[in-house]
Amino acid sequence: MKRVAIIGAGMAGLAAARELAGHGLEVTVFEKSRGMGGRCATKRWEGHVVDHGAQYFTVRDERFRAAVSAASGDRVERLAAPVRTGGQATEDTERWFHREGNSRLARDLAAGLEVRLETTVEDARALLGSFDRVVSSAPWPQTARMFGVDPAGIDYVPCLAVILAYRGEWLGATGNAYALRDPLGPLAWTACENHKPGRIAPGFTVLVSHLSEAFSREHLECPAEEWPGLVRPLVEAAWELSGEAFAAGFGHRWRYARVGTPFAVPALPDRCHFAGDGVRASRVEDAWLAGHEFAVNLIGSGPCAA
Repeated sequence: MKRVAIIGAGMAGLAAARELAGHGLEVTVFEKSRGMGGRCATKRWEGHVVDHGAQYFTVRDERFRAAVSAASGDRVERLAAPVRTGGQATEDTERWFHREGNSRLARDLAAGLEVRLETTVEDARALLGSFDRVVSSAPWPQTARMFGVDPAGIDYVPCLAVILAYRGEWLGATGNAYALRDPLGPLAWTACENHKPGRIAPGFTVLVSHLSEAFSREHLECPAEEWPGLVRPLVEAAWELSGEAFAAGFGHRWRYARVGTPFAVPALPDRCHFAGDGVRASRVEDAWLAGHEFAVNLIGSGPCAA
């Protein structure tokens, strides 16, 4: 094995690519979007830098800690403000963020790799004419289509994200907590991006909301421009905000936000592989570990390493 194609420049794909490249293989990463990071996503909007995908990431595994430290150094900072559930502060799990936007973590990890952005792969098997192995880190339903196998039986949970900006700094209760979590209500998670220094333009408060599975499934196919109007009353009540201060909002559809239950990878065509987060969990760290461990196992297997 000399040449490997990786589909997807999210955390799993980049972790696999870096490990394989570190063992001397020629690796090319194909990414359909304009940027890297997948659900570890950041958007520049209205003068703000907003994480509308993963709000933060954990750094518990020493392998991930070493990779993050080497790639991003002191540009990764810890969120100090608490997360509250039902008015009570929840356990501090050491939540981290990248100073320049969480998607920048992916860009840092991709340094030195060949990544072809805005390149869509329709039939992954066609890449076998130029590569010895093809590895997809895309969500399983997309991977199955590219490899020509049945995607049935594995369900991903969608999530609608709504970002709202208000005129005025540290409005309402935003200074008291980084985020509010409600496992039982439609507003599953909502966080104030002002707690990430340098991200929000002076004179504004910006909040990111991730809606519950039930709400997201109900409104998944509705026009995205309708979502801010549906979510604003929930956010304003939770954070004690005045609707008169509302400035702007937008919504984003995460159709494959997370896998419901980790699964064993179904049989794939010869020399085709899946290294997505579905084999572990859908957090940033879990996705990186899924890609890293896949690559370690591939290198370590006799026939694959030849």
